[in-house]
Amino acid sequence: MNRTRVIDIIRSNGILLVILLLIIVTGITERNFLTVGNLLNVLRQVAVVGIVACGMTYCIIGGAFDLSVGSVVSLAGVITILNINAGTNEYVAVAYGLLAGVATGVINGTLISLINGRSSEAFIVTYGMQVVVASIALFPSNGLFIAGRVSDGFFKSLGQGFMPIVIFLGIATIMQFVLMKTKYGRHMCFIGSNMDVAKMSGINVKLNRISYFALSGLLAGIGGIVLCSRVTSSNPTAGLNYEMDVIAAVVVGGTPMSGGKGSVYRTVVGAVIIGIMSNALNILGITAYHQQIVKGLLIIAAVAMDILNKQISLREMTHAKVYVG
Repeated sequence: MNRTRVIDIIRSNGILLVILLLIIVTGITERNFLTVGNLLNVLRQVAVVGIVACGMTYCIIGGAFDLSVGSVVSLAGVITILNINAGTNEYVAVAYGLLAGVATGVINGTLISLINGRSSEAFIVTYGMQVVVASIALFPSNGLFIAGRVSDGFFKSLGQGFMPIVIFLGIATIMQFVLMKTKYGRHMCFIGSNMDVAKMSGINVKLNRISYFALSGLLAGIGGIVLCSRVTSSNPTAGLNYEMDVIAAVVVGGTPMSGGKGSVYRTVVGAVIIGIMSNALNILGITAYHQQIVKGLLIIAAVAMDILNKQISLREMTHAKVYVG
């Protein structure tokens, strides 16, 4: 039984264990890697990806995913900084940035629900929205960096000190509670497992799915605003490739791309581990371009492991039935 348990743990967390091994080796070879200061710096850096990944977790558990989150990060930041520079109250400016994110998510969810789309349709729709939103983010500045005329106050505090970490962990805690302890969370898992049966059971599948994408857009907006607050400026391409980091955090955390189950807390672990891995690769002298290759390979490996685990589980169930029979 102990041997079987060890094998199950390795099967379920193989990618995570490989990354942890890299972290341990780097910690042994580099004295400054596992210091409190460096780890806090990593947490601040992964906070934005982690916030966005929480929303992506809901989409994936619900049977789809959202490729537009990176563009929403850029757009929310651009809208917020432009409004602050124009003299708009900072609370109102932040609200405009969040509204842009929610609107993008609602459009995504509505289009996918209208065509009764699954993962493949969600890929096409949200990829198209990614291109549209990225282009909109470029218009106001002609693709140029926008310096923010930001004074000390509410907006600036969002990206400073421990506040990004507090926002990230606070959002994750609320979303984990909703997922595990409410009817909404149970319906989410049901819809992701079998949408057709969920419809026949009386669940409003369309409205639920729209809400997942609205939340994803909202959290991408929050991530974009926190990012802009940290650097007190905006870049219309700031969210470029964020969707890869976000999906990597979710799948490395153990949420299967096939949907139907998952955990926001595991996504938090995935985001932190990915952040520490990137930090380790930086310390080891690996360039950002090569790090993107590593992240892409991690996603492929995680999906392959998920498929393999399902095949093994199905085979074990078949053998058990034959044995009982």
